[in-house]
Amino acid sequence: MQSNYTAADFKKARDWVAEHGGPLFPSFSAFEWFVRSHRRQLIESGELIVRRGPGGTLVGPNIGRVAVEIMQERQRGAA
Repeated sequence: MQSNYTAADFKKARDWVAEHGGPLFPSFSAFEWFVRSHRRQLIESGELIVRRGPGGTLVGPNIGRVAVEIMQERQRGAA
């Protein structure tokens, strides 16, 4: 968990997907499914702050790295 982030280090999840989602998250719906499936790991990593309302969920600067690590771990388990 990254403990020395500031509020400015986080951005709205929807904005992150639009800018950095790439082929892993081609749509916000794909990202939402991933978050539903791996919510606990993402929160524990410190890269996901779940908020309700119009502000929406926030993601940290290393959310992409954490998502790839989760996907790789899952692939190793499936092999």
